[in-house]
Amino acid sequence: MSFVKQVAISAPLVALFALAQSPTSVSAGGDAGGSGASYGLSNTATRSVTKTLSRGGAQCRKQPPVYRYDCYRLVYRRAANQLQGNSAYSEAQQALELVERSLEAAVAQNRDSTQPKRRRAFETYTPVKPAAIPRVKRAAIEALEQAETILLRSPANKQEHYTRIAEAINSNKVLLRSALLPGGMIRFAQTLITGFLRQG
Repeated sequence: MSFVKQVAISAPLVALFALAQSPTSVSAGGDAGGSGASYGLSNTATRSVTKTLSRGGAQCRKQPPVYRYDCYRLVYRRAANQLQGNSAYSEAQQALELVERSLEAAVAQNRDSTQPKRRRAFETYTPVKPAAIPRVKRAAIEALEQAETILLRSPANKQEHYTRIAEAINSNKVLLRSALLPGGMIRFAQTLITGFLRQG
């Protein structure tokens, strides 16, 4: 085979190999695979944050009320840290950090120095005074509402991902609001809902 023919055959193969080795970019709404995208909106990053908020909120609900709000603070810190360095999620990170700071201030202002801190796994929760729980709850709900507003007012190209994060925040807010009701009222509401679903 002549040298010219060898070059003609090998050139496309070299180009194909180079294309396969080049890094791929992640577009808005895309997914970078199992390890998640470092930059840009992605289903992986959004799913990771919403899972942290949902699972973390459920775990905090199991904590005694005086420790619950510092638990929430750490959940929102973890979620915000997951978006660190990803400018596509700048508003979302801002919203999550707002909740963290608000809870940090509320817990610090109402700390119960007569009670020990509660350690769970690698986290330590600071207790608030029992009498201050309603006040701390209201501060938490207000912060969650502000975070939702930030997310829902985000640019149109981010709405799909930001709405999912806002929904996870709203779920936490609903749980906190239900905790403001007397226990009997909560059980009554749950009974009504269960009965309605069974009839549907």
